[in-house]
Amino acid sequence: MAFRRKGSVMTGPASVLLDTSAWIAFFAPAGHGVLKLEVQKALNEERVFTCAVVRTELLVGARDRAAFTKLDQLLSSLPQAPIDDALWLRAAGLGFALRKKERSIPLPDLLVAEVCRSHSLELWHLDEHYEAIRRQARFATRSFLGA
Repeated sequence: MAFRRKGSVMTGPASVLLDTSAWIAFFAPAGHGVLKLEVQKALNEERVFTCAVVRTELLVGARDRAAFTKLDQLLSSLPQAPIDDALWLRAAGLGFALRKKERSIPLPDLLVAEVCRSHSLELWHLDEHYEAIRRQARFATRSFLGA
């Protein structure tokens, strides 16, 4: 089980980070029943982490100021996996390796994948890019595509 103090990341096998795609599906009024149940369970068990990339993407997409504030409060309550200069460099190396294999991956996805890999977090998502990244750099993912 992960250590839960905000600002610290000491993870266990059950700790997860939700990609922006998973959060969007979680907040959608309809669909994605399996994901919604699993995310709610993980939130109740305090197993969900976030990072600056996901937080920023979600806040940029807020529909209005009230939604921005509510979302910011939720995300601020979660432990945040840190992103340092070394992590940025590893993400760049990962993107470079994938590009050499003719696979171009957006920078936010590279960063989120490297956050999960570096902090041993399982990445929950609805984004095919992560499965392509996982084939290059081993880390735990759970795809809700088709679920």
